[in-house]
Amino acid sequence: MAEKNVHEELYRMRIELAAMMKNNRLLRSAVQEVNRIDMVRAALILRSSNHDKVPVEKILDGQLPKEVPVKDYVFIENFSNLVRIANSNLDMGNSLDKHLLVSGYRILSENENGYYRKSNPVVYAFNHVPPHSVDVEDRLDDFLRRVYSRESGNNIILKAMYIHNKIIDIYPFEDYNGELAIFALNYYLLENGLAPISMALTRQDYTSQVSDCLKGIHQENFYQFLCGAIYDKMNGTIEACREYIKNQD
Repeated sequence: MAEKNVHEELYRMRIELAAMMKNNRLLRSAVQEVNRIDMVRAALILRSSNHDKVPVEKILDGQLPKEVPVKDYVFIENFSNLVRIANSNLDMGNSLDKHLLVSGYRILSENENGYYRKSNPVVYAFNHVPPHSVDVEDRLDDFLRRVYSRESGNNIILKAMYIHNKIIDIYPFEDYNGELAIFALNYYLLENGLAPISMALTRQDYTSQVSDCLKGIHQENFYQFLCGAIYDKMNGTIEACREYIKNQD
């Protein structure tokens, strides 16, 4: 499907999905639960080469599959809590900001005093050298202003990709930057009426595409992946909602 048609169809889908969930609390809750699982699974792409096969639902139900490392149980539980906080923020109409990112880092790191990094690392996963630590907060302020400025246009997917890539570029925290970048991408999609995605690609493809974006090359590859993934998720969500409403009649 041509890019223009994808965006036109996504706009139509946003309206239909919002209308279906507006006055149906149970449907809204069911969609949020599916989205929570997808957001957790997406964040696992940097932690597991088989992130799409991790039994997230079972783990969140309290089961402990032997093949999953204990540290990933903890991460999944913490990230799930972050998604709940995100949903509360979205219900209040809060936009993505640096305070939410800091809160997310504190939840994932289990450090209530966690803040911006003071080190100057080399990020080998993306073959990238982030800006100096003293510039982190200013860089965050600047890119978030750009995202929400009137001059930034109305391409939600392009801006979601920009958010994701800039967080990895800036690398604001000692750890969990990739996971928070994916969280922020999905938060921005939700903020704008689209569904979050589970990052259904291999870790190698993900790191390769993001590394290229950080170098300023082949950015269209990651963008096209996002367009397709978001379209598929919205289509699947709407079909499931239609079926749910049909069965309620």
